[in-house]
Amino acid sequence: MGIIDSRSVKTSHYAAPSCKGIDGNKKVKGRKERIVVDTLGLPMDVAIHEANIHDSKGVPNVIEKFDYKFPRLTKILADGGYHGTLGDWVSEKFGWTMEVVLRPDECPTSSPYFPNDG
Repeated sequence: MGIIDSRSVKTSHYAAPSCKGIDGNKKVKGRKERIVVDTLGLPMDVAIHEANIHDSKGVPNVIEKFDYKFPRLTKILADGGYHGTLGDWVSEKFGWTMEVVLRPDECPTSSPYFPNDG
């Protein structure tokens, strides 16, 4: 199993302008680090790019790198930023399952796992 997430990091004003972007959600001007770790927290792969690339658009850069490196990989866990058709792409291309895990306050109220108490 792999777990994917990203973080935006500020860069100095000496960094090349072509390597920087603005993460609109976090209001950070700099770069974004996207990392995939295993269940022990050991890094499987890392990709660094401009901060203005959305989570769902930057995943192919990091996932395609470890296609044949981890033959026992079957599932990738991700947060809500990776929703959409990304799971279908991962399933079609690699045969893995991509599960988006939401916080309880982001889940639909009709979910059987988080019943609405009223």
